[in-house]
Amino acid sequence: MDMKVLFVAILVAAITGATVGLTVNAAFNHGQTILESKYDELKANYDALVKTESYYATLANFLTNHAGVSYSVGLNLTEVLATPRVGIVSAMPMEQAPILAAMKVSGEVNISGYEFFVGTMGNQQVVSVRSGEKEYAVTQATTLMDTFFNIHAAILSGTAGARDPNTTVGDVVLGGFVVDKSSIHYYLGNTTYQYYEDGYGGVEIVNLSSVPNAVYAGFGSAQVVPSNASTYGYGYGADHAYTYFEALPASLGLLRLAENYTLPLTPISYITGQNVSGYAESYIIAGVVGSANQWTEPLNWMSQQNALYETDAGENEGMGFAYVNTHFNIPWLIVRGISDSPWYPNTYQGVWAADAAANVTVFVAEHFSPRLPYLNETVAFQDLSTMSNARAHGYIVADQVYYVGLNPVLIVYIAQSGNQTYYVPSASWNHEYSYNYTPPNF
Repeated sequence: MDMKVLFVAILVAAITGATVGLTVNAAFNHGQTILESKYDELKANYDALVKTESYYATLANFLTNHAGVSYSVGLNLTEVLATPRVGIVSAMPMEQAPILAAMKVSGEVNISGYEFFVGTMGNQQVVSVRSGEKEYAVTQATTLMDTFFNIHAAILSGTAGARDPNTTVGDVVLGGFVVDKSSIHYYLGNTTYQYYEDGYGGVEIVNLSSVPNAVYAGFGSAQVVPSNASTYGYGYGADHAYTYFEALPASLGLLRLAENYTLPLTPISYITGQNVSGYAESYIIAGVVGSANQWTEPLNWMSQQNALYETDAGENEGMGFAYVNTHFNIPWLIVRGISDSPWYPNTYQGVWAADAAANVTVFVAEHFSPRLPYLNETVAFQDLSTMSNARAHGYIVADQVYYVGLNPVLIVYIAQSGNQTYYVPSASWNHEYSYNYTPPNF
């Protein structure tokens, strides 16, 4: 062995931490294996980069020639689309304003009328879009964002109403799970119960039969094709490519990162709507967001809805946002500042709530990394805050809820142990859904 080879062998052995007992040849071979592995990794990354640039160049060409896209002068559209980003969706201008105020905006891309602002938060590349309100609008905006931009994580930032008696204005609810509260099947009752209800199937997602920790409702009917269309009728079995989800879980990594933010104190006058002095602590709650195109204020209706879906915040867009990102396998999180509460009907603090949600969102974006621990794992039931409705009552979606009038008198659900559980709401349940209730932490 000549001196050059010997020198390389010794150097490689030192770099790789080889022990003195290793022979020079063994150390050389070990180091050569590591270097070859590193070369293969770098080449794979380079090939992926070339493939990515080629893909986004094709997208840019398509948008320019077919979709009527427009963008700021000086932007390289291919580069803008290819750059890995955190995507931030807000429904209303009031909710997007603090996001844009925190961004260093470098330009704008208009796709199908949606204004995508690109830039940075700290050292993190981000894109912000206003979707408009309701599920359909946010589904469209999120689909465009996820399709045309290189989104590595997505956040829905905005406001919501409290759906938990212990959640007040100034708190921020993180959507560890989101449920579609409008998906309800009401049944005729009998001599014992006036009526009962359960979840009506949930949201059907194609080609995603397994989402860890999600709440499933079943599978769609077998696929109809031209050869069986004339005799299909009601169908002939289930198709596991079409899966109904009642509750979709967020990214555990994003949720844990968001939980590290500290909220400021909130004026008690904002919480109660009364002319009082003082401040109260605000909380970040890992909970369940209920999504439905409804604004529910009467507390007896709230009691009814929470019996079936144990939620902490209510809004109009979350399920559509989660649906798209889950389908595209993009880690996501819903961040909702609480702007109002039916327990305190005289208050509404939209700007304060939008700012609270935006501050949490900015914190997550600035500290985001594609190597974030648990980024690609989903939230489990035990990851929810102990003060959330779901943790307090032991379930997210009930199997059935039975009523006399609007009062739930029997709730049937599957406990975390897997056992079917029968729960009869007590007087304490009704007290929590009354205007005399005061949260213990307030």
